[in-house]
Amino acid sequence: MIKRVPLLSLLLSVAGLLTSAYLTYTHFNANALLCSADAVIDCETVTSSEQSALLGIPVAFLGLAFFAFLTVICLPFAWRIDALKWVRLGAVGVGVLMVVYLVAAEILIIGKICLWCTVVHVITLALAYLLVAASLRTSSL
Repeated sequence: MIKRVPLLSLLLSVAGLLTSAYLTYTHFNANALLCSADAVIDCETVTSSEQSALLGIPVAFLGLAFFAFLTVICLPFAWRIDALKWVRLGAVGVGVLMVVYLVAAEILIIGKICLWCTVVHVITLALAYLLVAASLRTSSL
């Protein structure tokens, strides 16, 4: 698995980048948002809520910046720089904390779930698992 970590991390980062780019676009163009709206699932309510911005910056844009950064530090050349291991781990640590906050906001404050946001959350958690597991395997060798 260790040999596939750079490629898998890059693919996940790009998937997160594309999904975050879509969410950023729809933050400014709500008519472009493709998501059903029912009792629980309602992307528009979530993406237009007070919690959809942090210090005046759209959370979707923060996600876009996060995944753009991760995409760069998960490029093949970046895996040859040992110090970036800690940068990747720190970045996904911040990402996981943000996921916890956003999921709590969706469930406890907004009372709705955004499926597109959930895709970003799952990608972030998968990246965190992948990078932490790879780090633990390489440090125990």
